[in-house]
Amino acid sequence: MSSILFFCIFLCVFQSGISLRIKRETGCPDEEDVKPCICTNSPFTYLLCKNINNAEALRNVFVKSERYRYKEVHIEHSTLQYLPYNIFEKVKVIELYLKNVSIAQIFDRPPEALDELRKLHIENTKVTRGIVWEILEPLKSLRIINIYFNSIRNLGRDFSKYVPKDLEQLTFYATETRTIKSGTFAEFTKLDKLAVDACNITKLTRDIFPVPFNGRVLYFNDNQLTKIPDDLFTQMPNLQTLGLRNNRIGTIKKEALDNDAARLSYLMLDGNPLKCDCELVWLMHSRPQVLQGKCESPKKLHGKELKDLSASDFNC
Repeated sequence: MSSILFFCIFLCVFQSGISLRIKRETGCPDEEDVKPCICTNSPFTYLLCKNINNAEALRNVFVKSERYRYKEVHIEHSTLQYLPYNIFEKVKVIELYLKNVSIAQIFDRPPEALDELRKLHIENTKVTRGIVWEILEPLKSLRIINIYFNSIRNLGRDFSKYVPKDLEQLTFYATETRTIKSGTFAEFTKLDKLAVDACNITKLTRDIFPVPFNGRVLYFNDNQLTKIPDDLFTQMPNLQTLGLRNNRIGTIKKEALDNDAARLSYLMLDGNPLKCDCELVWLMHSRPQVLQGKCESPKKLHGKELKDLSASDFNC
């Protein structure tokens, strides 16, 4: 009996010790402790670090933030070699933003301690050695990646191999991307939004996406697309918004959308040289809730908005 009692007491003390070790402080550390950064606690704990040119200054802030939990950490207008991976070992960060930063590589080593990071936002940040996808492999909680104004010429095997597969939102904007290779996003079955905008994409194929693709939003605006393959948007039962603005697309066959565009809430084709002939008339019979785009040809329909036309205008 006494041994059982001893075991119960030991277990309670052990569990209490664990809970004490993982207890997180609320709010912000003292103002002096986080200089040159600034911490605010409304509406959530937010750490802003500007003009950081020394990784040790950043390390010092995180050492003095031990046991705190930052909803967002923003590093802006700074020049660094890298973010030291071990500064996150005793501080929890949920969202990390790099804006207007010059950095050789994002982390010096894979940041195992960023196990609660859900969002990584990289904007107008020069990564001189390029973004190495392998370094993101430990970020198992990562759900959102946004990359704006960077240089990622190709998306392919390294991305699909190393980036955590539970991503829900993925955005590339003005990243000079030219090629998305076969299978790049095929294993990302939880993607709800995928956007590759303002790049140099000339070709898309169905096999870059999962089968089925259960996401709701696809954007490929401001690219160099000329043709939409007949199967491109098939087996996408939840697709609601499709953005193809400002490309060079002349037509879309009904097979490309499983013969049903009416299930879409938004189909954005404005800025394309649309040929409003019998190959496109099907859109009048299967019209999305919002349909944007103008006819380039034939002459009698030049400049006409698709939303203002009916099947009879096509003379088919």
